[in-house]
Amino acid sequence: MDKNLIYFLLILLFSSNVSINAQNFKVKEGTVSFKAKMPLNSYIGKSDDLQGTIGFKYGTLTFSVPVKSIKTDNEKRDGHMYELVKAEKKPNVVFEGKFMDDFNFEEKATQTLNAKGDFTLAGVTREITIPIALKLVSEDTIQLTASWSLLITDYNLERPSFAFIKVNDKHDLSVDAILTKK
Repeated sequence: MDKNLIYFLLILLFSSNVSINAQNFKVKEGTVSFKAKMPLNSYIGKSDDLQGTIGFKYGTLTFSVPVKSIKTDNEKRDGHMYELVKAEKKPNVVFEGKFMDDFNFEEKATQTLNAKGDFTLAGVTREITIPIALKLVSEDTIQLTASWSLLITDYNLERPSFAFIKVNDKHDLSVDAILTKK
């Protein structure tokens, strides 16, 4: 075999391996929030302690947030929430899934990919599908946004009440994050 051909194949193999390995991204900064509604009132819980990774080689993604990092601007309500979701025994809210679509690294516009996986809240896991918007900000940085709704009763959680008025079952969730190459 020609020596130049061998060098070319080795370079090709090495460069494709670097490219594949470079497609792992980790959350640099991120915010998770939920909105709970009730008649005549609503409140938001928010955390800046989002952790997570995306591995584009196999289309995997994992995100988690410590329950006790979520704050609603009301310590008493936060305490009830931590109790409700069993934060002592189940300290994290987690999503582990796979993209159902491929991300195109050549595309400059925002791409919406569906991710299907397991969402775990208060120790109960349900399979869900989430639309996730990804934008390649630079070669090393991706912006992620996602929003979806869930019913807290699907996770065996009792709807909290304030002055005999129950919080709606449906909660809206959102994630905003900047991810950088690992």
